[in-house]
Amino acid sequence: MNAKVGDIIEVSLPSNPVSTGYSCLLSEMPGCVYFIESTYTPDKQIIPGKWGTSRFKFVAIKKGKGRFVFRNVRFSHPLKIEEPTIMQERFIIVD
Repeated sequence: MNAKVGDIIEVSLPSNPVSTGYSCLLSEMPGCVYFIESTYTPDKQIIPGKWGTSRFKFVAIKKGKGRFVFRNVRFSHPLKIEEPTIMQERFIIVD
């Protein structure tokens, strides 16, 4: 991804906290952005096992580069944290 200082960056990823208990969460972000918010939108038709969408919003605050890493996490005992998929790793350059 490429952005300029002041740009809003949005990342959308599949997430399924409703039926599987796994939420997509931000685990790493570069220092050239600030986190603004995250939201979850279920699919219009809620079916067990069907994924919704987690949206993450950031603002580019200074020139730089780095990576975002998201992970599927289930808050159970014991806590379950999955390794990121290819879709859950993003690289950004802010000019």
